[in-house]
Amino acid sequence: MAEVSKIWRIIDLLKITEGLLKEKGISSPRLNAELLLSDTLNTNRMDLYLNFEKPLQESELTEFRGKIKRRLSREPLQYVTGKCGFYGMEFKVGPSVLIPRPETETLIDVSLENIRARELDNPKILEIGTGSGCISIAIAGKINCRIDSIDTSNDALKIAEENSGTNNTSSKINFQLKDIFRDVMDFSGYDIVISNPPYIAFNELETLEPEVRDFEPLAALTDNEDGLKFYRRIFELATKTDGKTSVLLEIGDGKRANVENLAINMGITNYCFYKDLLNIDRVIYAEIW
Repeated sequence: MAEVSKIWRIIDLLKITEGLLKEKGISSPRLNAELLLSDTLNTNRMDLYLNFEKPLQESELTEFRGKIKRRLSREPLQYVTGKCGFYGMEFKVGPSVLIPRPETETLIDVSLENIRARELDNPKILEIGTGSGCISIAIAGKINCRIDSIDTSNDALKIAEENSGTNNTSSKINFQLKDIFRDVMDFSGYDIVISNPPYIAFNELETLEPEVRDFEPLAALTDNEDGLKFYRRIFELATKTDGKTSVLLEIGDGKRANVENLAINMGITNYCFYKDLLNIDRVIYAEIW
């Protein structure tokens, strides 16, 4: 007699997947299971529970198993699904770009507030290290502006350009292959300079979660030095620029003192910090002239 294949319903898969992910120490295992299954079935999480008795087809099971295997290896959920939500938009992501974080939305909010407070009309903005393009695209989605977004990775720039097209901001953003240490001499012509630079010190890499340390691009995480290399260079270029330069930079958890000391030592005195929703100092704003 031929063996009867087991029927896997949505509710069965959610339960067993949650258990597997929990055993591997993955946080929010139920949410991960829901998002991976939703992605496989091209539906939303609510519909999973409205149709929890629905059995999966063999092709769907095969695809879902592949995604679970990748997640169990600690590959980030966003890389498995190939997308990430940020600032009310959806972005394509992959191993060549950093995954957008909710805390980075503070950088967007502060930048937009600054532009409005200064009554800048169609400001010229430079973003350093654009990655997926999420920062520039989020800003361009809200205001009229002209943005030059630079990165040293061609692969990242391709993803950024695709994301910009998907989110209808291509006419406002010019993506460029440039290195802040070699190709930029000052910030002349820009109203604002913005960046979420690599701020993890090399000796801190081992403290990171496997999803971050083993999968996200190291060049976007660390400067391979003290975590201040990019801040030092950006402040240096700002002080070389004729006229007023406004700089907005994201900083890492607990990094305020290091960044503040650097700014003071470089003669920068007109600055302030902004906190994120968790009350952590997240952004430094400096006016330099």
